[in-house]
Amino acid sequence: MTRKFIRQETIRALFARSGNHCAFPGCTATLINEKNQFIGQICHIEAAEPGGERYNDQQTDEHRRQYENLILLCYPHHIETNDVTEYQATRLFQMKAAHESSHGQKIFKIDESLLFKIASEMEAYWKSIDEAHRMRHAVADLAIPIDADSSYIQLAEASYALLDKLREFREMLCQSDEKLVDWVRDFLQKVTSGELTDDEYDRRLHAFSGNNWEVLNLGKLRTY
Repeated sequence: MTRKFIRQETIRALFARSGNHCAFPGCTATLINEKNQFIGQICHIEAAEPGGERYNDQQTDEHRRQYENLILLCYPHHIETNDVTEYQATRLFQMKAAHESSHGQKIFKIDESLLFKIASEMEAYWKSIDEAHRMRHAVADLAIPIDADSSYIQLAEASYALLDKLREFREMLCQSDEKLVDWVRDFLQKVTSGELTDDEYDRRLHAFSGNNWEVLNLGKLRTY
């Protein structure tokens, strides 16, 4: 699946029917401020990529970027509508339709230079995300998939979850280090005393590969 960039004509149509206001009911936040800066967000109703809010695997990539699947929201209401239990796709489609019905009679004309800037920045942003993820990771095998369509809050939560995993991994390494000396001492005592059969000797050596010093030196960190 390849995420497709939103066309300029689609962005123009979204703004034309927006009244320059967030589509969330009762919200008066503007999308373009008095300095001609875009301060809103172009949001997918059904997510552009797997793992995103309300992702519909029956959609095509082309349909995901179409006008019908996009809604203009202010940042706080984008975050709020990420609650997929309360804000299912049907509710957002209705929200968009109601907003455009009340604001669409007076067409809002976006400045063409700003339109070009928004489209260009969106395209450049997603290209940089894709390139960083696929090509610039220091160790490609250790790259962690990122849902770039997620909100800041979701990305922060995902980061905290990864930190918890790293803490668990660190604890595992520390415990392995603490056990290593005792393991080697016991192994050498049994070898020198002749207590180990050939099978037991081989089994213990094989188990030794599970200790972290060898795993790290072999560059197999990703196996944990």
